[in-house]
Amino acid sequence: MNHKLARGFAFAFLSIALAVMLIACAAPAAQPTIAPPTSASAAPTQPPAQPTIAPPPTTVAPPTQAPPAAAQELIVGAAQDQYRLEGDRANLGVYPFNTNITEPLVKLTPEYQVIPWLAESWEYKGDNTWEFKLREGVMFHNGDEFDAEAAKWSLDKQTRFQPLIPTQPEDITVLDKYTIQIKTSAPFGRVIESLAHPSYAMYSPKGDPGKTPIGTGPFKLTDYKQNESLTVEQFAEYWGEKSKVGKITFKFIPDNSTRVLALQSGDVDLIAVVPRDQATEVAALPDVTLSQSAPTAYYALYFATKEQEPPFDTLTDANLRKAINYAIDRETIATQVYGGYALPAKSMTMPVVLAAVDEGIQGFTYDPQKAEELLDAAGWTKNAQGIREKNGTALQLTLVSGFPPANLIKPLPEVIKAQLEKVGIGVELVEFNDIGAYYDFIDPGKLHMVIESGTYNISDPSFLAYALFCGCNTEGEAVLYKRFWIGPEYEEQVQAMLTEVDAQKVTDAAVAASKIWIDDFTAVAPIAYLPNLMAAKNYVQGLTVHPSVINQDWTTITVEK
Repeated sequence: MNHKLARGFAFAFLSIALAVMLIACAAPAAQPTIAPPTSASAAPTQPPAQPTIAPPPTTVAPPTQAPPAAAQELIVGAAQDQYRLEGDRANLGVYPFNTNITEPLVKLTPEYQVIPWLAESWEYKGDNTWEFKLREGVMFHNGDEFDAEAAKWSLDKQTRFQPLIPTQPEDITVLDKYTIQIKTSAPFGRVIESLAHPSYAMYSPKGDPGKTPIGTGPFKLTDYKQNESLTVEQFAEYWGEKSKVGKITFKFIPDNSTRVLALQSGDVDLIAVVPRDQATEVAALPDVTLSQSAPTAYYALYFATKEQEPPFDTLTDANLRKAINYAIDRETIATQVYGGYALPAKSMTMPVVLAAVDEGIQGFTYDPQKAEELLDAAGWTKNAQGIREKNGTALQLTLVSGFPPANLIKPLPEVIKAQLEKVGIGVELVEFNDIGAYYDFIDPGKLHMVIESGTYNISDPSFLAYALFCGCNTEGEAVLYKRFWIGPEYEEQVQAMLTEVDAQKVTDAAVAASKIWIDDFTAVAPIAYLPNLMAAKNYVQGLTVHPSVINQDWTTITVEK
C-alpha cells in the first residue's frame, strides 16, 4: 500500500484531529475488544460521525430538499478546509473533518468498540470472506434506498485507492438486496475495525462525493464555499435518532488565535480545534466550556536506523537511541509545555486502544544520569561547549518537524532540543509547514530523527505498527520505511496482529511487537499522549468529544441561547 496514503489515513490530518483535554479529570475509556467477533448484530439508536482530507476549487451547491424539522442552528469554527473534490479520493464533508453526511457499515464508539451501523450484522465465513447483512429501510438523501448495490459501489470506489489495510479486497459480491460479501486477497483479521473508518462511508452512486455527496447520514449537505464554509441541515427521513439541531454551519478558520477570538466574540458557538498553547486561556473564559476526550493521539520521535549515509548513520547505535529516551523529561512536557493537557507517553498504543500494551512494556522514564552513562559507554565525551564528540566529530543530530505542519508542533521540538543538549547531544532543527516539502526532504535520508504526531482512528492495534515501521507495507514507494525499519521479529508480530482473529492472540502479538518497538530495538521515543479538545459557549449542550475526531458525532448537540 502507498505509504504516504497509509500515514494520511492513519493520522487523519492531526492538525485537525488533535485537540487537548484536562487530563487531570480524564479517565481512559473502556478497553475495547481488539479482534472483531466472527458475528455481530445490534440495532443502534444513534448515528455515527466522520472525517476530512485535501482540496481542489469552487463553490458547490447540492440539490435543495425539504427544510429540517428542528429550528436550532449551530455555528462551528473548524480549522483548514482539507477536502478533496475530485477523483476516487473525493470526500467533501467526510474526511478529514466529518460533518455526518455519510455513514460507514460499522461504527467506532468513543470507547473504541466497533458496533453494527448500516450493517446490522456480520459473520466470518472462512476463506478470507466476511458477510454483511445490511440494515433495511435506510434512505439516501435523494430518497433512494440504501442497498447492497450501493454498498458495493461505494466499497469498489474506495478500495481502488485505499484497500482494506493492508489487504486488497479480491472480490466484493452482492448476494441479495441486503447482503454483501467481502473477500480479501490474503488473510486479514482486521476487516471490521478497518471498515469503521469514515473513509469507507456509503454513498449513493447518483451523487458526486466531491461536489454533491449523497449519503445516509443525519445531515445532508446544502451549501459549500471552498475555504470559507460548509453547511448541513437535518435529514428529516433519517433512519436513526434525528439530530437536535436543524442546521450546522462549519466555518473554516485556519488561524488558531482567530478561531479562539471567534468563539470569544460569539461569531461561532463552538470551536472544533482548540490550540494547545491557548488551552488554559480558553478553559478560563467565563462563558465557555472546554470538553475533552480520552487520549488517542501522540507525539513521538522516530529514529533513522537503516540505509543512512554518514553523518546520518549515528542512530544505528541502539544505546544512543536509548540515551535520547532517558534524556526526555516527559512529565515536564505534559505539565509545562501542555499545561497538564497531556500525559507522558509510554508506548505508541494508547490505553483506550489496548491497555495491555502499556501494561506489558517497560518504556522509559526521565533519567539524565542513565543517558549520560550510555553516552559515555559509547565513547562520546563532552567538549568545551558541552556537546559530546568522538574522534573529532560532534554528536550533532538533525531533527525534522513537518507532520503535522511545524507551526502546529511548536514549541515541542525546541523543548526536546534543549533537553537533549543538557546531556551533550546537539540538535539542528529543520522545519516544514508544507507536507509535500517535508516528504521531499526526508525521502533522501538526510536526517537522524523526525518528530510527528499521530492518532488511532480505528481500533486496530496493528495500524500504526504496520503503517510506520513494517517492511510488509512497502511496494517501493515507502518514505519512512526506508529510514525507520526494525526487523523480522517485529514484522512477525505485526503480521500476527493483522491476520489473527482470536482476540487474545492479537493482544499477545501487540504486546510483543511493542516490546521490540519500544524496549528492545527502541525505534521511537514516545513523548506524550494527547486528547482531543473542543470548546463551546455554555449555551451549547450535549457535546461529547470523540477520541477520534474524524468519528465525531454532531447529532447530540443542542443550542439553547
